[in-house]
Amino acid sequence: MPSFRPLRSIVTGGSGALGSAIVRSLCERGDQVVCLDQHAPATCMAEFVKVDVTQRPSVDRAIRHAVEHMGGLDVLVHAAGMIRAARFSDLTEEDFECHLNTNLLGAFRVAQQASIHMMENGGRIVFITSIHGQIGVTGRSAYAASKGAVASLARVMAAELAKHRIRVNVLAPGAVDGGMMPDPKSRDGWIAATPSDRVAYLEEVAAVAAMLASDEASFVNGQVLAVDGGASTVRSIGR
Repeated sequence: MPSFRPLRSIVTGGSGALGSAIVRSLCERGDQVVCLDQHAPATCMAEFVKVDVTQRPSVDRAIRHAVEHMGGLDVLVHAAGMIRAARFSDLTEEDFECHLNTNLLGAFRVAQQASIHMMENGGRIVFITSIHGQIGVTGRSAYAASKGAVASLARVMAAELAKHRIRVNVLAPGAVDGGMMPDPKSRDGWIAATPSDRVAYLEEVAAVAAMLASDEASFVNGQVLAVDGGASTVRSIGR
């Protein structure tokens, strides 16, 4: 049976809208949480450590500091990322490389260092990606490529790290209220494309992230879970 015990958790991108909601959800269930981000959060719910996920020395220092502060590590929720819209024909190599360095290599750097501290006692890793990694949306080629690659990385990690009792899963939100939607027109477009007729609330996405990082999900491994109101898989034809 699942045990309800406080966990030692790191949330990267924990100062952003979704990251802050995840930090809050983990804190409310009793976890000891360290927030990793480039900028301090607006409200102080957890220990803050500055990090630049594009730089390996910064990642290694930040995670070591967090682990020393908590006395170990049980959970990593990696929510750090970036997005810049550009049509494929207009996309520059520099912009493409920036997405890969932040979203893909950043995830690799953080997860690799975190997993080292989970090897002895096990752990759980949750990558926050996007349904852009599963469907084709105009103007998102670099972002989609980076997020889709994280899902592939996670599946291999899940296979390799299972023997160390480390679970690896992916949470792929659709449009989120307060997330990365750049303008009201984009928000309206996502609502129209979502069978549930709305975007996700930050709190409900955070709740799923907390569930995947809990003992209740102890037999969930190597999965990509979309929290998108059906936008990636359902077409409500004729409604």
